[in-house]
Amino acid sequence: MKAFFTIINNLDRRIIFLAMVVAVIWPLVTPLALPVQITPNTQSSYDVIEKLNPGDRIILSFDYDPASSPELQPMAKAVMTHCYRKDVKMIAVALWPQGPMMAKKAFESLAGEAEFSGKKYGVDFVNLGVQPSYVAVVKGMGDSIPGVFPTDFFGSKTTDFAIMKGIKNYRDVAAIFSLTTGSAGIGTYVTIANAQYKTTVTGGCTAISSLEYYPYLQSKQLSGLVEGLKGASEYERLVKKPGLATAGMDVQAVVHMMLIFFILLANLSQAIAGKQK
Repeated sequence: MKAFFTIINNLDRRIIFLAMVVAVIWPLVTPLALPVQITPNTQSSYDVIEKLNPGDRIILSFDYDPASSPELQPMAKAVMTHCYRKDVKMIAVALWPQGPMMAKKAFESLAGEAEFSGKKYGVDFVNLGVQPSYVAVVKGMGDSIPGVFPTDFFGSKTTDFAIMKGIKNYRDVAAIFSLTTGSAGIGTYVTIANAQYKTTVTGGCTAISSLEYYPYLQSKQLSGLVEGLKGASEYERLVKKPGLATAGMDVQAVVHMMLIFFILLANLSQAIAGKQK
């Protein structure tokens, strides 16, 4: 026993570093799909999409940049998967300058999957891009969405797309789902689109900003909230398609368990070796 704890006390720290590297890489290569409890807020957001009818159209607002994509991009893909399977049409807009590129990447990544190979741009989804002054944009869409976005992100006329036929303003969309980091996003849609036009608003955000939106949840102005990477992993479970969010949560769980194990082992070995001295 003494020999064992002597070895532990003198263990080369590089072995611990190597073990942590394995703990990070292993779940990313082979997701473990560890149990995740679905929170009521995530379930409520999921239910907003689940209750829609085939052919309904929603605004999917990409209000984040690459820095927040590790949390929000898996969330976006899970929501888009849900919409595709429900045959809900997605009108992508952005309140952040980098948002259209985030939308483009998400659409392209799903387009490469056999399940969604039949989905067509302009029919099942469209990327309208971004316009300056996000408050004016959200207010303007209450009067005319094509007026605010006369062309899509690639320069084609908005009203030429089949998905935009009959779309004038918020009253013509079934819901708004905003993927938010920072000030422009969920809060803007709640205070304008929901408060003034009674449009259903739901969304997801980075974990650090989730508390900012709790008052809207309590007042029922916000219909659910997908919170951070954990919320994204919950949404992936709900659509039965584990992805990067599930793998990311697996990594956190495994690394945390290993840290606890090494801390306990180090303290135990030090205590026992000290007594034996």
